[in-house]
Amino acid sequence: MTQQQLTPVYTHVPRFEAGSQESLDHLESEGYVVIATALSPDEAQHSLDLTWDYLEQLGTGIDRTDSSTWGDDRWPIVTSGGIVPALGIGHSAAQWFVRSVPSVKRAFAAIWDDDDLLVSFDGMALWRPTTVDPEWETTRGGAWLHVDQHPITRPGFHCVQGAVSLLPSSPAVGGNILIPGSHKWFAEIPAQYGERLGRLPESLDHFRFPADDPRLQNTPPIMAHLEAGDMMLWDSRTVHCSSSGIEPPSASDSAQPSLIRAASLVCMMPRSVATDDVLAQRRAAIATRTSTTNWSDRFISTDTYAEMQRAENLDRFRLPPAPQLTETQLDLVG
Repeated sequence: MTQQQLTPVYTHVPRFEAGSQESLDHLESEGYVVIATALSPDEAQHSLDLTWDYLEQLGTGIDRTDSSTWGDDRWPIVTSGGIVPALGIGHSAAQWFVRSVPSVKRAFAAIWDDDDLLVSFDGMALWRPTTVDPEWETTRGGAWLHVDQHPITRPGFHCVQGAVSLLPSSPAVGGNILIPGSHKWFAEIPAQYGERLGRLPESLDHFRFPADDPRLQNTPPIMAHLEAGDMMLWDSRTVHCSSSGIEPPSASDSAQPSLIRAASLVCMMPRSVATDDVLAQRRAAIATRTSTTNWSDRFISTDTYAEMQRAENLDRFRLPPAPQLTETQLDLVG
């Protein structure tokens, strides 16, 4: 069996109120939790409208009403999982709106028992409809199951990542997948995969599990159902990735093409983990519209991603205007 054959199981999982003790208990035991209606339906729709504003403002000719304008020649650069990581998206109005919704911060504040938080300048997962172009399909199944934390340089609990779904999920759409409870495997990685781990830079918070790991074979990942506005949170030690749909789209999906997945990536960590130098870089990133990874204790620009480094003619993209942030938003910058 190869890792590509690890088909996720679409699952309706429990959904919890932001900041509730029940949500914290589930995160601790299972390595993930779904927060119900972190954004209201109206807030999710507003975020989606702002996302289209960002795409159209890139200046490449994208038109939200015309899927023929969504080709790779006009679409922003994407990375694994159909993520738009850079080109100012981390400082788009859409992303700053999501970060400012009180229940989003409430969920993270409860995790850290700390209200003085820094937010990541993450991008978004934006998936175009495969009924228009099959080449737009992202990787299917558990083909790149990984953890987002270095098992040696970051032992133990360090980070909880998040994705706010602006659209409802379905077996035909796909989304994040993960293996419940797999954060408990994390401490065993150095002993089990010492040679494999030794080939990774110590600063790289990404370890991909080999395809023949027996636990992957015996524990299929779940694809949790999400309503529009739900936020999935997961411990960075939890084995996860994303997957395209596990069922074919219905004929009705092609009647009026639209994005099939739009997820705002958001992560908050305590201000206390960041140095003065990192805080200074974060403040400077507002004017330059520099997006970052999920980590707030380091300043890692997504412009350094290989996909961005290989891309040609990036000047064709127009960055969004520098955001005019409220006091509450500036507190999240640091």
